[in-house]
Amino acid sequence: MIMTLLGSSGTLYAAKKQPAQPASVNFIAFDEPEYHTSPDKRIGAKILVDPAKVGPSIATLVHLTYLPGATIGSHRHVFVTEVIHVLEGNLTLRICEDIKVLGPNSTAYIPAKSFHEYLNDSTDVVKFLQYYSPSGPEEEYRNWVKPSADAEAAAKTVAATKKEESKHVITPALPVIPGSPTSVKLGHVTEKTIDTTSATTQKAQGAKVLRNSPPKVGTATGTRSVPAAARPGK
Repeated sequence: MIMTLLGSSGTLYAAKKQPAQPASVNFIAFDEPEYHTSPDKRIGAKILVDPAKVGPSIATLVHLTYLPGATIGSHRHVFVTEVIHVLEGNLTLRICEDIKVLGPNSTAYIPAKSFHEYLNDSTDVVKFLQYYSPSGPEEEYRNWVKPSADAEAAAKTVAATKKEESKHVITPALPVIPGSPTSVKLGHVTEKTIDTTSATTQKAQGAKVLRNSPPKVGTATGTRSVPAAARPGK
């Protein structure tokens, strides 16, 4: 029993000491490759067998998704043979003067130097595999947009905007106190009329007011006005 335990301990120790195995380039999961979209956002491409990852290769495989209305104009590959295999939907394909609609599980062979073009003129999404031999034309897909990069850039823009806005906010608005004058507005200015009467006129008007005012006499409790009937000499 002791020998069995020692043996199992040695096995566990050996398993822990083994270095982690690198990911195999011979097997590719669909979610591993980066997703690229055309400038008009109607075509999506994933390079499944990518020479940049598997090493120098004479072949490559691309998974393409065509939304309704997606199209690639007439072109040719001088030294590259191409094979198309439709998975879903109906793809209209022209090879030289021959035009066919490929349904699911249909395959087309495009020889080198042959002008060809694709079109999804249906209302369904088309998915198909594109095989190149030798590799090379798939490099064009790398120049397309990465949705993940767009999302990351948009998130950074939103974060920067929020950060900039926070610099200008000193304190949030305070709640309204019951009974406070709610008609007061920020930035409201009350204009006041300035008296532009000359000093001489103001002095004359002051003297006139004094002459028409009843005289005041002092008393123990203060100053009071004397009626006109009780004035001396009246």
